[in-house]
Amino acid sequence: MKIGQTNKNLSIETLRGLAIILIVLGYVMGSVSDNGLKVANDSVWRFLYFVYQYIQIPLFTVISGFVYAYKPVSRFTSNSKFITGKINRLLIPLVVVSTLFYLLQYVIPGTNSQNELNDIWRIYVYPYTHFWFLQGMMIVFLIIIVLENFEALNTLKSAMICLLITALIFVLLPFKFNYFSLNRVPFLLTFFILGLSLKRFYEVIFKKGIIKIAGIIFVFSLGYQLYIFNADSPVIVANLLTFGVGSTACILMISLGYQNSKLVWLGGFSYSIYLFHIFGTIASRMLLTKLSVHNIPLQILTGLIAGLSFPLLLRLLCGSNKVLSMLLFGDKISTVHRKRNQRLTFKNARSVTNSRFFPY
Repeated sequence: MKIGQTNKNLSIETLRGLAIILIVLGYVMGSVSDNGLKVANDSVWRFLYFVYQYIQIPLFTVISGFVYAYKPVSRFTSNSKFITGKINRLLIPLVVVSTLFYLLQYVIPGTNSQNELNDIWRIYVYPYTHFWFLQGMMIVFLIIIVLENFEALNTLKSAMICLLITALIFVLLPFKFNYFSLNRVPFLLTFFILGLSLKRFYEVIFKKGIIKIAGIIFVFSLGYQLYIFNADSPVIVANLLTFGVGSTACILMISLGYQNSKLVWLGGFSYSIYLFHIFGTIASRMLLTKLSVHNIPLQILTGLIAGLSFPLLLRLLCGSNKVLSMLLFGDKISTVHRKRNQRLTFKNARSVTNSRFFPY
């Protein structure tokens, strides 16, 4: 299936599966040395994480924008219907799942954080672990509605102007106003518009000359990123590298058109995995600690497996219950659910990619 077609694109869904693996792997190791497995800054594992640090969330967000372009807000009967769908998809799981995780941290010691019940309101107002992505994406969709209604993304020129403005704000104007993850919105909006543009103007963007330029920028950006490993870089430099490495990596990976049925299948569960992977990774880490297992490669592998498998099992167990599916995964209550005994295999990956499992 070619990328330019309107049906689900298996190469994009392959990248979705890869992106969620990278994200879970990052949470297992920890983005910094005082969370996750608390991998030391001078460890080879910290260096390996640093290699793809600026790719994981940008790729996930670019894919969200790419997939959105298949069914933009203009395809809905009204803006309010589109917003209602995003509230259902993003904000309900945000409240329910983040509350469950907060309570888990409260009652179980050894989760890298100990909370007070009277502070629980903060998780709905401020960024909280990986749930910041849901807050930020809700605001992104509100901005996209405005841009789409003013037809600001209808031509390549106007879309690139919007992309340039958001990228400049992200890179040059970092701010600390973090209510509902507002400080992360320029980052998310930049890569979302990039993904939307890559789909909407695919034939224009994906030409050999542009891909070569993207390759050159990627090599130099990644090379400099690795050169300053463990150095104290200004926020602007880190943001510029995030944009340079992340955007060009996405363009190059999409241009490859690689398809893998196993990753397609896994990508079909990407939203469920994103929401619940932290429950599996923490359980894995605590179990290995109890068993006095401190081998880093084994801890990483076990954490990755647990972070991927727990959400899959939960999705399959709760998927036939409409109320639980709405509360935990943001499914529409009217969604026609699969039968409980229906088997999900790699062979029917194509049907899974067209199912309700997609986040946006």
